[in-house]
Amino acid sequence: MARLGEILLSEKVLTSKELDEALENHVLHGVKLGTCLVEVGYVTDDDLARCLGKKTGQAFLTKDQLLTFGAQNLSVISQVAIKKHRLIPIGINGGVLCIATDHEYSPKKQTELEVFLGQKIEPVAVSGYAIDIFLEKYYGIQRPGRFLQKYSRRKTPEEATTVVEKVKKEEDAPIIIDGIEWKCFGDVTLDEVTARLYDDNFNSTLNRGDVPLSLSDAAKRLSNATSRDDVAKTVLDFLSKSSETAALVIVKDGVVRGWKAFSNRKKLRGFETFSSYIETLPEVQQCVMTKKPYLGNTMTAKTKLLLQKLNFTGDRSAFFPIFLQERVIAVLLCDESEKLNPIEIAELCRKASYALDILILRSKLLSC
Repeated sequence: MARLGEILLSEKVLTSKELDEALENHVLHGVKLGTCLVEVGYVTDDDLARCLGKKTGQAFLTKDQLLTFGAQNLSVISQVAIKKHRLIPIGINGGVLCIATDHEYSPKKQTELEVFLGQKIEPVAVSGYAIDIFLEKYYGIQRPGRFLQKYSRRKTPEEATTVVEKVKKEEDAPIIIDGIEWKCFGDVTLDEVTARLYDDNFNSTLNRGDVPLSLSDAAKRLSNATSRDDVAKTVLDFLSKSSETAALVIVKDGVVRGWKAFSNRKKLRGFETFSSYIETLPEVQQCVMTKKPYLGNTMTAKTKLLLQKLNFTGDRSAFFPIFLQERVIAVLLCDESEKLNPIEIAELCRKASYALDILILRSKLLSC
């Protein structure tokens, strides 16, 4: 079966450079590839729906069609099935319930779904973006990729991402970095349930009184990461032994966005909603521009406001860059306690950079 990126390129609705950019957003922000493409304006939802139909061999609906037909059938199945499982009933054809979904189901899974719903179904392809719009309009669930529109306001100058032009059988071979085998990572994002389990596991890990995570253990965990949140969890787990407060932010096209954070050994919920232009955070901007760690106590008012959100009470802070192909795409910030080892943290961020690099490379191989 052809992959989505391959179909979009063959249909000439997308360029290789735009696909590379979308794949980067997909991995860094945990948003589905198709959603990234539509939110930043690289493809229309109509084109995406048509290509999804070609990929799956199923009938397909556009966003506008989903909003029309879905609104007429909300009472056909349970609200849990709609909101949690992203199944939108759009009508009945010959006694079979037509369900719009952004998932592809195996025959076994479809049978299980029919048992769950209590009736025969016919899947209809629809984009994740269209499902997000539907859930936002009728259930008030904010769509995860809404902030990506900000990135379309400015283009990065001639910042061509390296394109994988030749993909051989070597794609399945392990990658060895610093003596650690780095696995090929999957195209993974977290659904609502998995994210909740992740949060619970995150907090329980930080609150354990066991032996702190060593740098070598962190490297091994990063080598087994399957999503950006695995990377974040490992970095913050490691920081928990030396810092009361730590946070990761994504930096892209002049915008700084919250990723993951903890304070007093507990995950800070809602940090993902933080957003600011980099010009308002000079310490972060200096870290990005110099591509070097920044340590000090000369914090601006805006940076202090950010740290207040993290319940930061110290006098000194530290900022460490995380790279993607020699560009700073994330910054780790924490309190500069006596226990903090800047050299060790910089090395940790270097290994986290490897992990994100390989995540995007793997996603690229899976999409084309």
